[in-house]
Amino acid sequence: MGELYHPHEEDETLGPIGRAVRLWRERLGLRQGDLAKKTGMSSAQLCHIEKDRNVPSVRTLRRIADALGLPLSELAAPDAAAMWAPGHSKSAGGAPGSKPMLWEKDGAAPPAGDSQFVAEAMEPYAAGEATPPPALKPDYLMSLRPVGTTSLADLPPKARAQVRKRILEYRELEERAGVPVRPSLPLDYPAEIGTEDADALARAVRRAAGIADAVLFDMISLLENKGLRVVAADLPDGTDAFSLWDAEAGNVWLMIRKGSTDERQQFRASCALADVLRFVAGGAREPVKDTPWNRRFARTFAAAFLMPEGAVRELCYRLGLEEDSWTWELLLREKRRFAVSAEAFSYRLEALGLLKPSLRQDFVKRARAWFDERGTEPEPTHRKELRHSRFSDLSMLLKR
Repeated sequence: MGELYHPHEEDETLGPIGRAVRLWRERLGLRQGDLAKKTGMSSAQLCHIEKDRNVPSVRTLRRIADALGLPLSELAAPDAAAMWAPGHSKSAGGAPGSKPMLWEKDGAAPPAGDSQFVAEAMEPYAAGEATPPPALKPDYLMSLRPVGTTSLADLPPKARAQVRKRILEYRELEERAGVPVRPSLPLDYPAEIGTEDADALARAVRRAAGIADAVLFDMISLLENKGLRVVAADLPDGTDAFSLWDAEAGNVWLMIRKGSTDERQQFRASCALADVLRFVAGGAREPVKDTPWNRRFARTFAAAFLMPEGAVRELCYRLGLEEDSWTWELLLREKRRFAVSAEAFSYRLEALGLLKPSLRQDFVKRARAWFDERGTEPEPTHRKELRHSRFSDLSMLLKR
């Protein structure tokens, strides 16, 4: 139950907080009982807060903010309700009489989180323009939290609308089919692993998935088979993948860019998974910041996840490959085993001491030139030998 205390000298804060809670709840189409249930309070307690009869403690206010998909500051700010004052219209072009978003006053930036996404999703139904599908529940939409610095509110309107549509269609199919929505792959690992050691985290996830050092051509299919939601959408340039945390199901939405190559989708989806695991392992459920260290952690995890050290070393051992034995053609053949790009495979080999730095530099340069010219991932020229065959690999080595 939420802790409440009676105000004494803080009477002046009652109006803004209570009014902000009520107007945000109405804006998102939530009944008082729905919000009360989500926060663990009774409807009477929430009613007292909205009518300014009681002021919630910071702990209770935080639960209300989380349930509404808002940062705490949006409810606790002294002038929060003033932004909702009657007559405060939307910016030019908005529907007459429509309720503004809190951040529309004076051109303020939108808050962190996906409140705008939720509000936009509910607007057609609130206006009576359409009947919402059974799975469209405001409290579910508000449980989706950005795992990293990319939020749905950051996407261009067209991309945001498409992502919203894909999620709702996916969720409705799950509900109609009556399938489990909680993943079978654990997403909660010890913080000392999940936040410090990318290689150890990748090994732990592989063990949990039952694949250890196995070579898998399609890692995205594995994640889907374990219950994670992977959705391809027309994401804008610069956004190859991002994740949303589904607190209600303890699951995740991995959004990947539809137009990317298969290799890039796999790598970026793995990077996004790394952010999810750190988001969960941290306990505080705070978005993973976009810093050089965090990006390096995600790339290291993705490399170890897609190209496990044991499998890569075994490949080199079985082919008798030394660090200076690699050729461009051989690199293109072997990277296909792991469904990664030539560039990613080059960096992984060098990191494991299996490829000379000078060769890695040459391979990366050639891979980038190929992509810039053709817009595709480099492929072997010996197309008749594309089937993974140790026999043909050894034959190629002996012909050099």
